[in-house]
Amino acid sequence: MPYLLVGLLIAIFGAAADSYASALTPEQALTADLNRQLPAYEQTEQTVNGSTFLLLQRENMTSFTKGTAILVPDWSQHAASPKHIDHLRQQLNDYGWHTLAIMPPSYPEHPLTEDSLQQYQLSLKARMEAVQRTAEQQPGVSIVIAQGSSAAVLNRLYADKQLQEPAAFIMLGAYLPDQELNRQLAKALASHQIPTLDINHQYDNGYVSSQLKLRQQLAKKQLKAIYRQRQIVGSGYHYDEQEWVLQEIYGWLTSVGL
Repeated sequence: MPYLLVGLLIAIFGAAADSYASALTPEQALTADLNRQLPAYEQTEQTVNGSTFLLLQRENMTSFTKGTAILVPDWSQHAASPKHIDHLRQQLNDYGWHTLAIMPPSYPEHPLTEDSLQQYQLSLKARMEAVQRTAEQQPGVSIVIAQGSSAAVLNRLYADKQLQEPAAFIMLGAYLPDQELNRQLAKALASHQIPTLDINHQYDNGYVSSQLKLRQQLAKKQLKAIYRQRQIVGSGYHYDEQEWVLQEIYGWLTSVGL
């Protein structure tokens, strides 16, 4: 009988845990994981339209402050994404940058439509505006480092003048999972004059690699003043590749006076 009781309790608690997990959105589940894994002093909450989202912040570790680097992971990732975002949010502190890493909104359902993309774009815009207000409390300029589809969406927002322009915009493997929307990304990139570093990886998906040449061509055609494109060997998850990207970003920022 005791064994039956123990088994029943295990089943009840297991079912309750499964029910709780299924009730969470992907963003809530990722936030809960980061709450457990990261120190409390790095975590803060921002409120937009009555709902909160996680923001990870770290102060610069130099005697001078260059400004604030706002990091935006791909919409399928989280604020401490192991593909560059977590490495950059920690290492840029040693180069004079205060870092703010955003938890992105839950990604839209697939297949992607213009309506679902617009909904994500509105949510990301609201979060960026809130984080920009936080960045303005720090001395220096603000730069934005964004990844994947989030980078592509921010690129659209900058092209449409819907967000305050940063001093520099760094894209990591930017793409949208739709052929025509991905082509529009290249047109939007060429239409704004924000200094832009476009980094991609050898093993990025086909949506990224298919538009790289077009981005260069349109940037030249539209006389985009500062645009550099760099390809990194590998996938972006290994330490040496992440250090390579860090040095590319640091070197490029220095070259444009930041």
